[in-house]
Amino acid sequence: MTYGFNNHAVKTQRWRYIRYNDGGQELYDHSKDQNEWSNLARSPVYEEVITKLKTALPEINRK
Repeated sequence: MTYGFNNHAVKTQRWRYIRYNDGGQELYDHSKDQNEWSNLARSPVYEEVITKLKTALPEINRK
């Protein structure tokens, strides 16, 4: 899933992870936040989730 140049998103049943071309990122837990109100990407608690989801991104967005 993409929107805009080199912006990509990965969606699983539980998570949606977005990585922007400028390095910004968003992470939402759809089991608790279906409306995507709470961006979890800045919380160190979710680093492992982000690392796993990043593997599905194109190489340019994995850094």
